[in-house]
Amino acid sequence: MDELQKLELEEFLEKLKVFKGRHTEMVSVLIPADYNTNLVAKQLEEEKGTATNIKSTATRKNVVDALERVVRLLKTLPIKFKNGLAVYCGNVSQNESQDDVQIFYIEPPQPLKVRLYRCDKDFVLEPLEEMLDVDEVYGLLTIDRNEATIGVLEGKRVKKLDHMTSGVPSKVRAGGQCLHPDTLIMTDDGDIIKIKDSHNPLLVQSENFNSETSEKTPVIVKWENKKQLFKIVTCYPKVEIKSSGQHTFFVRTINGIEEKMLSEINVGDYLVMPEKININNEDQKISFVPKVERLVNLKKVIVPEYIDSDFSRILGYYLGDGSHETDRITFFEQREEVAKYYQNLIRKSFGIDSDLRFRESKNYWQLRVYSRVLSQLFKELFNAEEKTLGGKIPSLVLRSSEKSLASFIGGFFDAEGYVSKGRIALGINNELLAKQLQFSLLRMGIISSISEYDNRRNPYSDKIRYTLSIDDLESLKKFDKLIGFCSVEKQNKSRELIDGRSNRNKVRQLVVNGTEVARIIRNSGLNTHDFHCGYFFCNKRQISKDVFKKRILDKIVDDSLRKRLELFYNSNLIAVKISKIEPVNLENTIDIETKNHNFIANGLVVHNSSQRFHRITEGLAKEFFRRVSERMKEIFFDMPKLKGILVGGPIPTKEEFLAEGQLVTKLKEKVIGVKDIGYVDTQGLKMLVEASQDVLAEQEITKEKKLLERFFNTLGKYHDMAAYKEDKVREALQFGAVKELFISKNFEKAKQKELVKLAEDIGSEIHFISDETVESDQFDNITGGVGAILRFQYHSDLHEK
Repeated sequence: MDELQKLELEEFLEKLKVFKGRHTEMVSVLIPADYNTNLVAKQLEEEKGTATNIKSTATRKNVVDALERVVRLLKTLPIKFKNGLAVYCGNVSQNESQDDVQIFYIEPPQPLKVRLYRCDKDFVLEPLEEMLDVDEVYGLLTIDRNEATIGVLEGKRVKKLDHMTSGVPSKVRAGGQCLHPDTLIMTDDGDIIKIKDSHNPLLVQSENFNSETSEKTPVIVKWENKKQLFKIVTCYPKVEIKSSGQHTFFVRTINGIEEKMLSEINVGDYLVMPEKININNEDQKISFVPKVERLVNLKKVIVPEYIDSDFSRILGYYLGDGSHETDRITFFEQREEVAKYYQNLIRKSFGIDSDLRFRESKNYWQLRVYSRVLSQLFKELFNAEEKTLGGKIPSLVLRSSEKSLASFIGGFFDAEGYVSKGRIALGINNELLAKQLQFSLLRMGIISSISEYDNRRNPYSDKIRYTLSIDDLESLKKFDKLIGFCSVEKQNKSRELIDGRSNRNKVRQLVVNGTEVARIIRNSGLNTHDFHCGYFFCNKRQISKDVFKKRILDKIVDDSLRKRLELFYNSNLIAVKISKIEPVNLENTIDIETKNHNFIANGLVVHNSSQRFHRITEGLAKEFFRRVSERMKEIFFDMPKLKGILVGGPIPTKEEFLAEGQLVTKLKEKVIGVKDIGYVDTQGLKMLVEASQDVLAEQEITKEKKLLERFFNTLGKYHDMAAYKEDKVREALQFGAVKELFISKNFEKAKQKELVKLAEDIGSEIHFISDETVESDQFDNITGGVGAILRFQYHSDLHEK
């Protein structure tokens, strides 16, 4: 059927659907294609006699009246209709005290295959409605190990048919991960993002437990949940992470490194973190184009093409003590020495002089760089509206070389850092920035702690203060060598701190347990008493790597034994002791799964696939797959219009279902698309359709989106070749200028027919737009429900002349 026929049929059906009889007085007569209408009229004459036996006077009267009207109509019409005839007659009055018997008829656009006479409370419309159904249907399945949703795609409509749950613990579905959305993870290129911003595909940093080195691994899938969270805080160093009780961690035990859920972990247990994260990056290119109206009188300035160590140091210093306005950047500094250092660095990096003056009233040095271009550059790199609380390390810096990242951190410490009796530290109110710094320092092998203070001593602020501190000797040395202060005073203080610091500390604790080391030593024929590490050998106390080297490793003469023990010393993993586990709120959580089954979160190595559940749940999962297959067979096996089946879900569950779910061969052969989908509910069905547009290239929902895309592109690029709003489109139709007519299903029905008739008269293509897509809503809002692509440009005023 063409669009006008479809429109007329839809209008006919919509009009009849509203009529409801008070009794069985609504007469429906369906005559098949090429059937003799006289024979039907004769049958209905006979039915009038039967109707006289109806007990209710009102019903009898209305039925007989309806039959008489139908018979009279049939006698005035042709004997046969190519597609048959549908006749409906009955009392459509809504007022019980009045009768209003009306008759309706239509020759359908497609052949009727049924002969029917019925008196009922409703008209029998199903045979005509089936003509509007799509000729092809696609089966839909979204599945993971916890649940599955079965549905169909009929034209543009996605319909859910069934939802099933497995009984498999949600722990397996979520890969073991249940972390707070703001948990920080490091991507393969060094960028630090919140786990809620992760996605597939994405490469993140993980730990290779075979080589004991950090390496990149792909994120396979991501989920969202809502669970009770617990805050875990470690000591030496102090790191914080929030997870659910079902989350799996790597725990150092007497048996080695084991996988344990948080609910099985206690205060005093040891988690695992990397001593250093190795990323071999090159400095990133800066894609920056200044927005200036005139180059005349604009101060010349060198805009760096790449992030380098000098520019990074200025950026770090700016994040700590800088601000920008339209035409300048300003730094505020207590020490003249530091202010002059950055004045020289700015001249070296940008080829521009700056203004340095002492503000006596405020007791600080003010360094100003007058350049609109630099101001725009800094604003682009630091796009937070509130730099103090919302600022963070620019992604370009994080993705640059270790040297440039170290310089950035050095600049920030120049602004905010200090050296106290036992540590190098800084204090800020920005939690995200503090945690980014802590995470970034691991790329240099510098281990730090973050402590929270309520800031009660500060009369000007009630915000939480976050103090990042570095206090173990190895980290202090690396800070001095790789980062350092530009202030001579702070340089001297940090070196005095290093010189007076002993190797004994509780940071960089050996990840291997003492009993394992003792066993290896004894098996080599040595006596453990000679090493004076009794508490360590019986697992009552941990020792740092430095102490391990001094007391044990340096005393080993045998080369083979020494090389074996050096594996523990050179391991990239260290143990961190849990000091506190406390419940927090029921909150949204994020789950991700990686190929390596682990990743680094807030500096800790976390697990995402617990083997202890695998054997228990594998049988449940396979049984669930079989149940889903049986239900799909019930729904789809005999579905006559089924053209194909689309399957969606997380990797690798959907593949496991197809491989092990025992789906019957007939349906398995109809699987035409398998897509990665993170949701398995009704929303997942819609996402599956969206992801399968390549497969559904000829489906109506995709056709409509492409049609509207062409209309909007024409409207945007070639405005004179498009028209919209009823008056403009009607005018274009009257001039014969319309090539394609677009009409929304929501547009007024009577006007739809008028415009369609005009379009057919001039040979225009006609497209009806649904109300079921985002694009169709946009079309309605912009055009008022009607638009056109033109054959040629025209101007109504010229035609009038």
